[in-house]
Amino acid sequence: MSTPIEIPNFLAPDESVRGIEAFRILGIFELVDRFANEYQVEHEIAFASLLAGFGHSIGGAFEIDSALGKIRPPFSLLLVTPETDAIWSRIPTRFLVDDFEGTMRAFSRVNLPRNKKPDNDTEVEPSHPDADGLAQTVETAKSVYADKVAERITTSSLAAPFLREPFDHHVLLAAPPTGLSRALRQLSSDERFRLEQALCSSTPVPPRTGEVSGGAPSFFWQVDRCEARRFIEQNPWFAGMPFLMLESATPGVVKLGVEGNSAADIHRRCFELFVMRHCAMRRPTTFSVRDDATFRPLRKFLTKAQAWETKFETPSLARPARAAEHALRFALLFTILDKKPEPDEAAVFMGLELAKRLYIRHLKTLTKFLSIAPSEVPDTEGLSDLERRVYFRVCERPGLSPSKLGRSFQRMRKTERNQLLATLMGRRLVALRDGGLYQAGTQQEQPEQERRNPDFLGSEAGILVV
Repeated sequence: MSTPIEIPNFLAPDESVRGIEAFRILGIFELVDRFANEYQVEHEIAFASLLAGFGHSIGGAFEIDSALGKIRPPFSLLLVTPETDAIWSRIPTRFLVDDFEGTMRAFSRVNLPRNKKPDNDTEVEPSHPDADGLAQTVETAKSVYADKVAERITTSSLAAPFLREPFDHHVLLAAPPTGLSRALRQLSSDERFRLEQALCSSTPVPPRTGEVSGGAPSFFWQVDRCEARRFIEQNPWFAGMPFLMLESATPGVVKLGVEGNSAADIHRRCFELFVMRHCAMRRPTTFSVRDDATFRPLRKFLTKAQAWETKFETPSLARPARAAEHALRFALLFTILDKKPEPDEAAVFMGLELAKRLYIRHLKTLTKFLSIAPSEVPDTEGLSDLERRVYFRVCERPGLSPSKLGRSFQRMRKTERNQLLATLMGRRLVALRDGGLYQAGTQQEQPEQERRNPDFLGSEAGILVV
């Protein structure tokens, strides 16, 4: 059963932005409005979906440097819909997921020698004997480059590290073909650790020995309500990740055509943004946050949030910094899409107002599908790498005894194991029940040996020396 969450008042919309019509001052609103009306989806859902698609297309070509870190356009979005496969949800990322290989092959032909048959009346100048071979080599190299980019720009695998493209490190995670819950279950504890580490950061995960530098992933996933509940119940730790989870109330209209409607314009905008991304070549345009009128709305928001936190217990899922990061990200996207030289106060203000709306919706959607209270959502922030590895090993092998857990790691001493478990249990991430370790807040099955023999007790059942 879902537990309602109290929405802090610092997320309340500004008096001047009560309806979605207030966002008409943004140049991108016209396309959002057409998309929402054509596919019969809510404007907030349409806004989030299109901005996510545009963010993944522009990648790391632009960034805002602030005390919150360097904020880049890509962000993670999980759409929950009544239908199993929402056709409309494919439109925002269709350029990268379905059409990208053809786009990159077109790029490879730009400025390359073309094998054209000369006109009969045109005299052909003799070429150097090595010229044709060199031109062919260049064309092959460009084709290989195009293939590598097409392979790495997006992936449906959840196993980190993710290969990075030649020109930046952002990777789009598309929906796994096996389903989200099943794909997570198939990951080992180490792979879950790497995925969590990658999703929590906007920079590449440090490579291990023998690995090339990985990419920084963000996802665009769509699931139905049953899959959403299953996914969150099996992976409550995921609720603490930096992403937006938004539910669409009604099914969208099915449209298969992509010409002559908003889908064609979305595809064109994504193409234009990717061209800018490709031209940047790891040299992003950086805007710096200044303490002037431009970012005044965001300063007021954070000041109000800090005042709230000193008086009330802010729900663990409602983090002001997360909303502020989305506000800067949306302001950056509005600036790019409207082709402005730099963010202005209007872009920051509207970015903040949209971020607050979507964050409220995210909190309500997330708590609807949680099987535990919001205050019990696992918070892995601040854990060391080894503490994270132990936590995800428990998630992978529920019912594991402390001694078997220690033996599953190389050279882990008993005192070190007990200290790690004490930390995880103190943070309510792990629970010890009937001699087995379980992910806190989940109804896990008993280990197979216990199911076969109810009187079975592990060698260290109920014992944890700290």
